[in-house]
Amino acid sequence: MTFNRYIASRMVIELIGAIACATQLFNDSSMFGLIATVAVALFWVAGEIWVVLVFRRENPRSDELSDQHQLLSTRFAFITLVIVLMVLGFANLLSGLLLRTYVMATPMILPTLGMLALAIADARYLWLEHQGDTGEDDE
Repeated sequence: MTFNRYIASRMVIELIGAIACATQLFNDSSMFGLIATVAVALFWVAGEIWVVLVFRRENPRSDELSDQHQLLSTRFAFITLVIVLMVLGFANLLSGLLLRTYVMATPMILPTLGMLALAIADARYLWLEHQGDTGEDDE
């Protein structure tokens, strides 16, 4: 198992976690939403445990280019998350001023965006690694 495949597996598991959070985000008042969230969250937890136990990536690859790609992908995900939160906050402020109503976001929006940010960081890392691919194995 190469490091990039490990990152791709982790990205898929993080997307499943984001789906679990989003399910509760949109169905927070129904029992079906809660059951669906628990089912998807259990699948996500099992996937995270599987990734850790099966792949045993205690000491991932460490070279200069890979470290730089990890740093750039983390910065990209952080900046993307901050921009999304700013846009949501500004839209909420404008809707309150224009409509004279109070719009309250559910608390599940933060874990959903956090899980998406993790998946975005992994996707960005894989994209940067693919751009610098020389055709050699990545181990």
